[in-house]
Amino acid sequence: MIGKLVSSPRGATYYWIERHANGDAPCIVFTHGIAVNHHAFDKQVPYFKRDYTVLTWDLPLHGRSRSYQDFSYAHAADELEAILQRERLTRVILVGVGIGGYVCQEYTARYPKKVQAFVGVGVMPFGNSFYSSGDMRQMTRVPMLVKRLPERLVHIRLAHARGQSNYGYHNALAMIEQMSKREIVNAFRQTFGERFARKEAVDFGCPVLLVVGALDYEGKFAEYCRKWSEQSGYPMHVISAAAHNANADNFDEFNDVVGKFLRRKVLHAQSE
Repeated sequence: MIGKLVSSPRGATYYWIERHANGDAPCIVFTHGIAVNHHAFDKQVPYFKRDYTVLTWDLPLHGRSRSYQDFSYAHAADELEAILQRERLTRVILVGVGIGGYVCQEYTARYPKKVQAFVGVGVMPFGNSFYSSGDMRQMTRVPMLVKRLPERLVHIRLAHARGQSNYGYHNALAMIEQMSKREIVNAFRQTFGERFARKEAVDFGCPVLLVVGALDYEGKFAEYCRKWSEQSGYPMHVISAAAHNANADNFDEFNDVVGKFLRRKVLHAQSE
């Protein structure tokens, strides 16, 4: 993949792209969750590049994009739009894990006609009506809970929550260890502080698939993902033997499920 960056007054945002030989091939944008980086999708790039242009990126506050000021989901969506404009990509498939799914929702709310499909992995929905006031207060306290732990314990606990398989755990740990405790706490504080900035639910005018790991015990992501599916009618698939980063923990099942969904909803629809 070719690495590039876009710059704004808030900082540099790094991304990597592998273009398909067919210029008309759809593009998938993979957006990772908190405290990790674009390497969370190392098992997706080889699989999906056969049929798609593939783009991964380091979210602001993460990976090579850590030196970033004034984070918000709106600003993250602006950075993604700047990337897509630079690459002349007018329509994309969005795949987001955890807070990456929030960025995807914000982007869809702002640019609905540019999104061909959305795959949310361990994602909770925007829309305050989904949540009790107690749960909303509890989510805003998460950064303080992380701050109380020693740095090594922060790294290990976050990695265990994201990966239960040998590959999933070590993939997560290698990324998390690149961030200091101060950087991790800052990422939690800014992303969780922005969590309820958009109060209304996002109206998707495209195919949606929700995915959750069967062993995803990270907060209430799995619970609210199920609730989102029940209330919206969006299909949800449970990935066996997988924690929060289900795409890495059980990549074979994830790639198969998402691949079939996109072939049915995007590739076949394009060829008709």
